[in-house]
Amino acid sequence: MMDLKMETARNVEIAEENISLWYKCTHCGEVSFRGELERNGFICPKCKGLFALSIENRIKLLIGDNSHSDITEPLPDETDSESAITIDVVSVEENIDVYPVSLFILHPDSSLQHRHLTVFAEAITCALEKSIPLISVFTASPVETQCSFSEILPLHLQLEQLAQVPLPHLTILTETDVDQLASHLPLGEIVIAECTLHIENMSRPNPQPALHAPEEQLLPEKNRELTPDISIDCYTPRSELHTVLVRLIKFFAIPRTDD
Repeated sequence: MMDLKMETARNVEIAEENISLWYKCTHCGEVSFRGELERNGFICPKCKGLFALSIENRIKLLIGDNSHSDITEPLPDETDSESAITIDVVSVEENIDVYPVSLFILHPDSSLQHRHLTVFAEAITCALEKSIPLISVFTASPVETQCSFSEILPLHLQLEQLAQVPLPHLTILTETDVDQLASHLPLGEIVIAECTLHIENMSRPNPQPALHAPEEQLLPEKNRELTPDISIDCYTPRSELHTVLVRLIKFFAIPRTDD
């Protein structure tokens, strides 16, 4: 009988060196072959549930690179002590279409630590110094945090500088298949929730109106059965994230041109 001990609290990518090349979906319980998932963008072919992406695969998704087959996630015993402390977070400048952006990505299974805040600050600094948009990507279902609000506060102050320039800050929330979305980290002016193709069939509370629509804040409380922890501007299927980002960044950003 096939060993299915790889099941975790959420759909995850399994490194090639692990027990098998099969993944069990925590949404529908069905098992899929690794290669099939790679070709399908790590979306369950049975129920369309989303598997958590590694940071490298997440970057490829955002910049529109559809190749996944050469990516595996390093196992803890295969990384040295220096690289192991940074494998779950990244700050990097990338091009989305022809538009340069500063990317901050935190792996969904990471407990928020002070070093993650430092990397986030580096991404903001990059956006400020190069006058490019900031895109932050992290889970809407955080594991836990080891940081106090006073430690996170400098990020808010730094993001205020970004807003004064002004430069756009877009946030993409992942792992949104929960009743209430939450975040320990500051959100952008535009918040995109990555979702499945069948989001309309998901049972979730009425979304809280976006902050840029104050007239909707006047809706009677009886029309809000439950209020999520944050405001979502739009729910976007994983397969459409790159296209949506290009449209948004094209609206805000100036493309890089060669002299």
